[in-house]
Amino acid sequence: MCFVTSRAIAPDTFARLPLSAPPKSGYCLVPMHAPDPITETITARLAALHAGQRLSAWSLIVSFLGDAIGPRGGVVSAGALQTLMQRLGVGHGAVRTALSRLAADGWIERDREGRNSFYRLSGDVVETVLSAERRIYAQSSLLPAGAPRSLVIAPAPLPDATLDLIEAAGALQLSPQVFVCFAAVSGLPAALYLPGATVAQTTALTPGAAMLNAMEHARQAAEMARLHAAYLPVAATLKAGPAPPPEDAMALRCLMIHEWRRLALRVLAIPADLVQPTDPEPETRALIAAIYARLLPASENWLDANASTPSRPLPPPDARLARRFGGG
Repeated sequence: MCFVTSRAIAPDTFARLPLSAPPKSGYCLVPMHAPDPITETITARLAALHAGQRLSAWSLIVSFLGDAIGPRGGVVSAGALQTLMQRLGVGHGAVRTALSRLAADGWIERDREGRNSFYRLSGDVVETVLSAERRIYAQSSLLPAGAPRSLVIAPAPLPDATLDLIEAAGALQLSPQVFVCFAAVSGLPAALYLPGATVAQTTALTPGAAMLNAMEHARQAAEMARLHAAYLPVAATLKAGPAPPPEDAMALRCLMIHEWRRLALRVLAIPADLVQPTDPEPETRALIAAIYARLLPASENWLDANASTPSRPLPPPDARLARRFGGG
């Protein structure tokens, strides 16, 4: 099967990087001669992302640059990029097109050394990625138990544009005019300072049905559960068997983080005393962290053997790699 993406990326935030595109040509899911659980997972997840139109070459590239190359100096050769993308079924033409569009939109910068090209995230994007990393690789998405919560009661139903801003600010809508935000009144986002609104702060808030439903949606419960089910067999395989080949480890690491960061950047942080037993996010985060830790040595070996800067091999990873998911 072959697919390609054709939609241009808009320079917004890392969290809103395009994750979908209409299938055409250029992606190739290459049949494996000797299937094993890791290669089967890579193929299955690529197929699922294609089916859901949630995969694009440029998004995979940015996931790889942010996750793997950022902690190792930030610069990588085009050859290493092409090799990894090929393992993920992305053809050379699709990679070249994606790189050109990312450069045109200011997401990446390119340097040339003779006939070789090297890529890095642009300066502004690096800052966005570093900010996003704090949520992607956090040990937990839960706020301390008893964290303040503020109720905001608007004097009248609000227009859709205002509701969108309130949702983006991290508030839950409980009714057409009532919202709860997990912050002190003094620290409410600007979007919640509504003219004529009544605001009250409390630490004792028992969630009713409307709030439970809103939290389930904001915590990405359905997609978290699907991601957990997809990667649970991977954890068992990695625990029971030897480490996967370095290229497979790097490919699976890139693909998993590509999927995980989309949810991690959308999940709402809530006080720990409000998390429900049916909330799959804590278990999913722990699963992703465990798989990541097992893939890390082999995937870093792949980088050592295949990636380089214009003047030398990649430098060793900096301290933030070890701190991911609460390590170090």
